[in-house]
Amino acid sequence: MPVPRLTLRDAPAAAGVPTRADVALFTGLVARGANPLPDALRAALEAAGWAGAGPFARPPQQVDALLDVPVAVESWSAFEALYAWNARPADAAGGATAPCALGVAVKSFFEEGGAKAWIVRTGDPLPLVTPQTPAENRKRLISLDAPQPADHGTRVPIVPGWKGAAAPGDARAPATWHGYEHVFGLDDVAFLLLPDLPELLALPADPLAPAPAPPPVPEQWKTCAPALPGVLPDARPTPPPTQAPRLARAGYGDWSEIVAFVLDRLDAAGSSAHRRDVMLIASLPLPSMQPDAVPARSQAWPLALLSEPGNGVARQALLDSIPGARVQFVYPWVQTQASLGLPEGLQAPEGVFAGVLARNSLGIGTFRAAAGQPCFSVRRLAPELGTADIERGLPGAAASWLGDRLSLLGERAGRFVLLSDATFAANLGWRAGGTSRLMGVIIRAARWLGEQRLFDVSGPALWASVRRDFEALLDDLRAAGALDGARPADAYEVRCDTSTMSQQDIDAGRLIVRISVNPAQSVGWITVTLAVGGVADAVREAA
Repeated sequence: MPVPRLTLRDAPAAAGVPTRADVALFTGLVARGANPLPDALRAALEAAGWAGAGPFARPPQQVDALLDVPVAVESWSAFEALYAWNARPADAAGGATAPCALGVAVKSFFEEGGAKAWIVRTGDPLPLVTPQTPAENRKRLISLDAPQPADHGTRVPIVPGWKGAAAPGDARAPATWHGYEHVFGLDDVAFLLLPDLPELLALPADPLAPAPAPPPVPEQWKTCAPALPGVLPDARPTPPPTQAPRLARAGYGDWSEIVAFVLDRLDAAGSSAHRRDVMLIASLPLPSMQPDAVPARSQAWPLALLSEPGNGVARQALLDSIPGARVQFVYPWVQTQASLGLPEGLQAPEGVFAGVLARNSLGIGTFRAAAGQPCFSVRRLAPELGTADIERGLPGAAASWLGDRLSLLGERAGRFVLLSDATFAANLGWRAGGTSRLMGVIIRAARWLGEQRLFDVSGPALWASVRRDFEALLDDLRAAGALDGARPADAYEVRCDTSTMSQQDIDAGRLIVRISVNPAQSVGWITVTLAVGGVADAVREAA
């Protein structure tokens, strides 16, 4: 019998798996840490072409600052070693510090079970409380719209091209990518997050109303325990006396424009460089508390805001203006340990949600609904949604309840959980988050399989081989429960022959595969009917 022992070894570096569906890309504002760039990271950036003599290398000072270069981190400690996420000035004077929106989102992602994230830093965050910074100046940090901020030399746009200050990058030309556009070159990314949007689009922060004074109580003095020498109490973060970021109708209009713009760019219509396999995850911003700034009761029942005409793109309702099959909006906002130094102690919930989805993907499969999964890092929800508001929907098929269009966090059996895992899609068939993520897996796998056969000779032999490859993938998904059907023919169909390609396609070297799938839908409601009277009658008869 061997001597019991624990041996720790460095794990070999795992290659990227194109079909994994748990990797997130965070793009936004965070300060660079003081640690020098590790040699391994510099070598990785050079190998990827972003540093050194690469074809689209950034200037050396930009590489050292990790500005506009994609960096992979596989743990919270790896992120914290590179980025000063909690060194944001708390005010214009630059005394106290506070965490930034991107930092708390990444922290929540790893605390909830995320295993890998990509970070694209676009510059330093503004001071947390900046009443002298007009909303238009904050908004310019999204696209660096003219006139550009004074420190534009140390910034890149988060969403280039949104306001037309500069043309967006070419999806097939990495040298033109900035901000979120790096998603076009990161094959394993399944989720895209832009955590700074609510704050950069928010109204000027209103001061918090003073808390009511507690009722007086009689003084009771007790002797304190003696202090230990050299031991100081832990510092408690003090939130600034202002409200969390909140939007009025105009802010929601800008926000919906950005969401629709990013989704359109990911679609890359007419281009083979699309990223239709990536889900955009965003927090639904909190509505303003000012009178008449938003519809009444929008905070407790946001469907009132989402269904009001005029708030979305082209003056439509938000429910109608965003193509929602590839976007999930998360609500309400949350308090975590990391967010205690933020206004009202709240952070946007998208980092928590992305972490839950990553854990769900790694544990039971991304195609399965994540509803019911616990949210380990959440301490409080704001606002606290009432049961009546959660169950209240809209007429017709617009929304049967609040969680039909939003991914809701809530409390159940004394713990915080994900109540719904829904996309923003108008089509009922696409509202299940697992269905859209399953299609993302199939698209990523198709891209990978296509790259392996890129230089093969097109003909019946290749077509049959491609069919077999896709059928093997889809059969594995069926066996795992992702597809519905007792037989493969009931679950999927793959065609790759002269019925999918014209002679012109064949002559031009195009290989076209048509796939039909029958995704398995999770159970939404279970109704149990108890025949109490019948049971009582049966008992009497037996007696």
